[in-house]
Amino acid sequence: MYDLEVRAKSELRDLRDCIERILLANGPVFEPEQKLQLRVCNGLLHLLSTTIIASRSIRLQPASAVRWVELCRLELIVVERAIDQVDGWNKRRLIPSEFGEDEIILRALYDQIDRYLEGLEPEYVALPVHQLRRAVRDVRLMQVWDVIDAEYQPKLRLALRHLESAIAGAECAPRN
Repeated sequence: MYDLEVRAKSELRDLRDCIERILLANGPVFEPEQKLQLRVCNGLLHLLSTTIIASRSIRLQPASAVRWVELCRLELIVVERAIDQVDGWNKRRLIPSEFGEDEIILRALYDQIDRYLEGLEPEYVALPVHQLRRAVRDVRLMQVWDVIDAEYQPKLRLALRHLESAIAGAECAPRN
């Protein structure tokens, strides 16, 4: 049973990383006229949102969580192939005037997976290292936008460097 729980957490982290790679890419899937069928991702999003109460998560059945993640990965293969076809990995894109439904689902699922995993071990959420890692993930998601201001990308890279050095300092020298 314990092995299945570890696998479920690992699969959820892997799905979160996959969604992050997709959100950092540029491809036809993010165009407003493009509609995907992200029904399973939407279902997992709603399932996770019902399990989170305040700062704690109600643990999903590990076998169920693994199955949901597998089905989500099957849906996201289509998105990854579309990005592959246009070689859109690690490319900047314009900030849309409004986000499409698919991107909103992916961003919400990314956040819900984070909140669910944090809720399983809420005692670690308040640690500085954890908060800094969350800030690093947010900064990386902001790097995908192509902004007219020439200082935007250099300032983000500088902020990322400072955050990473702060993480190293927080990990090496805790005060407790």
